[in-house]
Formats: sequence, C-alpha cells, structure tokens
Amino acid sequence: MTIELVSIDETLDNAFEIFYEMAEDNLDYNDLLAYRESFDEQGAGVAVEADSDWEQHVGFDVDRSAFIEVRIGLVEGEELNDVLVRMLISRDPEKKFCHLLWKRADS
Repeated sequence: MTIELVSIDETLDNAFEIFYEMAEDNLDYNDLLAYRESFDEQGAGVAVEADSDWEQHVGFDVDRSAFIEVRIGLVEGEELNDVLVRMLISRDPEKKFCHLLWKRADS
C-alpha cells in the first residue's frame, strides 16, 4: 500500500504556521523585527531536498522521499540570503514530524 504524501504547497503552508507560532520565542528580536518589517517585499519560504546534516540533528536516517527541508527568511533579488529557520518536515500524513534549526544572533 502506497501512502500519498502531503503536497509541497501544503507542507510550505504548515511550515509558515509553525514559524509564526514559534518565531517570537526563538528568534533574536532584531531578526524578528526585520522579518516583520520586510515580509511583504522580501519574506519567502522555499522547499528543498533535505541537506546531509539533518541526520546529526535528528539522530536517524532521513528518508528524502518522505522528508523535505523548508527554509524561511528574507530574499535579496532571487536568493534567500537571510535564513531565519531551517525545518525538516515529514510529508507522510501518518508520521508527523518537524525539527527546527533557528538562526541565532551569534551566527
């Protein structure tokens, strides 16, 4: 039996919901303020294949057919150059999972 994965668009929507719910408690005030002030013109989220470093963060082998990485931040031109959070999100509706790596003030 094949499980139908959640669409990329729905996964991005879910990622933004998680971001908005948790950003105030996890981002440096200046980064949060910059994002809020610039969101309409520069705010963006992108879904990409999960980077190879996720295994060390989550402690298991990441199935890249079922997980994606979402990056949310600010763009300059065509490039997401200020990544505020990286998320590893499961697209399997029966195995919900999300792990977040927040930008820190010293990074």
